[in-house]
Amino acid sequence: MTFRNLKGMFFLFCILFVCSQIIFAGDEIVWRTVTPAELQMKTPQVEPGADAEAIFWDVTLDDKKIGKMSYNHYVRVKIFTERGRERFSKFDIPFSKGKKVEAVAARVIKADGSIVELKPEDIFEREIIKSGNVKIKAKSFAVPGIEPGVIVEYQYKEIFKNDSATGERLVFQRDIPMQKVTYYVRPYKGMKLNFTSFNMSDVSFNESSERFFVGTKINVPALKDEPYMPPSDQVRSWTFLSYAPLNISNQMLGSMVGWSFFASRYTGLHGLMTKSNKNLKKQAEQITAGAATGDEKLKRIYQYVQTEIKNISYDETLSDEQREKIDIDRVEDIIKERAGSAFHVNLLFGALASAAGFETRLFYSSNRSEIFFDPNKVAYGSFLHNAGVAVNIDNKWMYFDPSTPYLGYGDMYWHDENTVGMVINANNHSWIKTPLTDQGKSLSKRIGKLKLLEDGTLEGTIRVEHTGHQAISRRESGFRDSANKREEDLRDEIKRRVSTAEISAVSIENFDDAAKPLTYVYKVRVPNYSQKTGKRLFLQPGFFEYGSSPVFSSATREYDIAFPYPWSESDTVEIELPKGFALDNADAPGVIADSSKIGALDIKMSIDSARNTISYKRNFHFGGGGNILFPAASYKAVKNLFDAFHKADTHTITLKEAVK
Repeated sequence: MTFRNLKGMFFLFCILFVCSQIIFAGDEIVWRTVTPAELQMKTPQVEPGADAEAIFWDVTLDDKKIGKMSYNHYVRVKIFTERGRERFSKFDIPFSKGKKVEAVAARVIKADGSIVELKPEDIFEREIIKSGNVKIKAKSFAVPGIEPGVIVEYQYKEIFKNDSATGERLVFQRDIPMQKVTYYVRPYKGMKLNFTSFNMSDVSFNESSERFFVGTKINVPALKDEPYMPPSDQVRSWTFLSYAPLNISNQMLGSMVGWSFFASRYTGLHGLMTKSNKNLKKQAEQITAGAATGDEKLKRIYQYVQTEIKNISYDETLSDEQREKIDIDRVEDIIKERAGSAFHVNLLFGALASAAGFETRLFYSSNRSEIFFDPNKVAYGSFLHNAGVAVNIDNKWMYFDPSTPYLGYGDMYWHDENTVGMVINANNHSWIKTPLTDQGKSLSKRIGKLKLLEDGTLEGTIRVEHTGHQAISRRESGFRDSANKREEDLRDEIKRRVSTAEISAVSIENFDDAAKPLTYVYKVRVPNYSQKTGKRLFLQPGFFEYGSSPVFSSATREYDIAFPYPWSESDTVEIELPKGFALDNADAPGVIADSSKIGALDIKMSIDSARNTISYKRNFHFGGGGNILFPAASYKAVKNLFDAFHKADTHTITLKEAVK
């Protein structure tokens, strides 16, 4: 087996936007006739009160040319309100390397039948994301003459190189109600398509002319956006595409897409990782020399592959030519080159762990941020991704991914926790349920030493330390950014909560050391933080929740509530009061918790009269006992608990100016 042409996986940014679907005659754009009924439509047909509604949403997926797949989009939308006008007034059609966007067109049909078309010169290309080597551009345009009562039509074509229809997701439900949504799919010659539907049972794909398979869904309600809702593929209507050769029987196909077949593709790789090797054994002995426990040995191996092997999947200083020159045929070559892709880093970790005497297996995980995976309901390998290596330590399986620089020893992505995964050895595979870290592992420790001025301005120094998933998510989003961009993002995060905050002297510590807390230190100044009325100042001592909004605002709920992971917060705030002011009313909210302590908030306050300083301590957690998923029927109870948290977090006390 050779690894010369294997390339590392890069994190790709995925951008979604409200967009359209169409029919093309070659490169010529063809508009369909608008009916009088559509022009005269005054109210939504699918969802009363909708701001806009798609009259039709058509997508043509053409995979007839090998290595060149295309999507043609054509959408017709009726605008009913001003909010609908604002939403559809501007468009970005994103694309990146390997994808082209062509034949972009848009027009507005007014109620009297007059038409305003988008001029070609009004379509421009711009860069919307640049992070290291990752660049995403967009074809952008503003819709001309849009207003309530009009019909907006737009269409465009996407062309993908070296891609195919297998593994594609056909989305039948979006965040706008649709009267009719239709997909036309043409497979590659000699292949047959399988259509697997999720969260719907009323769509079948039937072959029509030109080998297109057509599926239609009528009167589709909008996919509602709710706080902490399950992943979109868990709730929306969609179809998964997969290919099989025409000469393969259904019985043969069942065995080919089964999980045993999937695992068999990697048993050889597992054998390569665990094959006895004198050189690797010697290297493992050197790395683990003096380690007293199995855990310490494994920790040293983890640190070695993360720090001593250049991970070219994340190294932005290398050109494509330099990456190609890194020649990997054997596991030992990774050590020789002192470089390799993310795949190679994990492979070397597993090989060294095996050489050190540990039982190791390949580890594949489903992604809980996409769908709550059940292997008994679907048997397609694209629902699993390589998530690292499983190692048996003292008869307990642990899961490691040293190929991700911002994952420390024993860390996993939150979406790989508490989900179904597969471990593979040379002979078979088995399903496992990955563990869920408790709330104490994902802690935000926040400290504020502040001073309140007589005019209500609050100023001082802040220190925030994040661990676990609280740190991993921030490291992931800012990994490819410059230090200046990370500081800018921190300022933006604070200003979203406190718009008047003035931030200075920012320091970010341990960003590249996943073994330590990710730490932010900065100075803050907030004018008018405390409101003055007569001789009284009204002060919110919980600085870190100042400006926060209730987590749940709606009185009703459609979907289940799904928190990503348990987490906790520990706040210590000291506020020096202005001279001449003393506490007038300083009662503390006390303890708020549900009966099972799934979530709890404990706030304590005290006064140091000698220093005229308020001490505020807050301890919060949610997800106790691993409870992070709740049915929609429990919404009222969950909302009431978080409303109580918010009320306590935004509690104010009164300061009174002494009589002079």
